[in-house]
Amino acid sequence: MKKTLVAMAALAATGAFAQVTMYGSIDVAYGAKTHTDANGNTITKATGVMEGLNAGNRIGFRGTEDLGSGLKANFVIENGINITNGQLFSTRAGAAGQQIDGVAASGNMPAGAYTTSTNRQSYVALESATLGQVRLGYQYTNLYQLSTLSGYMNGAEQPGSDIAHTLSNANFGGTRANAITYISPRFSGVQVTLQHGAGTGRELVESNSTTAADATAVRNSLMFNYNGVQNLDVSYAYTSYMSRTNAVAVGALTNVFGVTNATAVTNGDTNAKLHQLGASYNFGVAKLTATYNNGKEDAGGATGALTTTNFRSQQIGIEGLFGAFRPYAQIGGGKVENDATGLASGDYKTQQFGVRYDLSKRTTAYFMTGTSKDDAAVTTGLAKREVTALGLYHSF
Repeated sequence: MKKTLVAMAALAATGAFAQVTMYGSIDVAYGAKTHTDANGNTITKATGVMEGLNAGNRIGFRGTEDLGSGLKANFVIENGINITNGQLFSTRAGAAGQQIDGVAASGNMPAGAYTTSTNRQSYVALESATLGQVRLGYQYTNLYQLSTLSGYMNGAEQPGSDIAHTLSNANFGGTRANAITYISPRFSGVQVTLQHGAGTGRELVESNSTTAADATAVRNSLMFNYNGVQNLDVSYAYTSYMSRTNAVAVGALTNVFGVTNATAVTNGDTNAKLHQLGASYNFGVAKLTATYNNGKEDAGGATGALTTTNFRSQQIGIEGLFGAFRPYAQIGGGKVENDATGLASGDYKTQQFGVRYDLSKRTTAYFMTGTSKDDAAVTTGLAKREVTALGLYHSF
């Protein structure tokens, strides 16, 4: 055993092993979440120790190996974990949903309490200081990077500060997906990120069964980030997402197996495009943040009829920077409308307030309260989500 350890140490010293780091975050709060319908009746209410509201709980491994000539190999494997649930590694708490153990999402019970989709990221990459980085695998999309991870949302992914997700991110390829990603070096403050992929599955699926629907899903995205001026950070992202179910929807095409699907058309063709803007400016004593999202989805059904839906949202926030003391406030709004009728299927107003106190570089105590309200909700549907919590966050 000792000889094995010595040998491993020697190999590590010569660089034969990749340098691997374990990291993660632990966030737990005591709080209350209430969901209300359009008549003001309480649908669900849960109080007690819950998953934290400052950041998603996770554990991950990242590694890098020097390949020589300025080239490096990298990898990331990151798993969401559920700190306050008996299934620590097999589930992950959803920010929007109620954490009520053993209760499935049905009827007015809002979905998103827990999910078995624990894979947050898992990709391998090659990186060059002069040429940039190429990643392959399951990754954050540009949509999620700009809306949530780039510092333009100073709140938490909880009621009152989740307007980008209210846009229905799934319509534009989701927050995480399989992809090839290229990240350029930064030139004059500008960095470009290109992505090509699908959703969580494959780009193209064809079957030799006449009852199994063929499917296609393709997502392309471009993001520019600029931080060439001190204290200013600005990003723009464009995402195009196309999904197609069943060959009959596109003219009864025969697939590679010589088979034409005979199943009924359900989803048909969907083409969606999303524009996003995000910015922040640090004044020293405070940081201003803002996001704007404008998306459009054209969906064709079984009859070939086209339905166009428009998605728009905006959010503005301010965070005070008084040493370890960081109070913040954020408000937003958004609409999901049918292009033909002008009727809104979603009319959202959000607000979130809170304060963070940094006990160290890795430990933060916080208090937050937030409300998301949908004025377009039907009488008995989920119309209002409220949360208030006091928590402690630690990263390692």
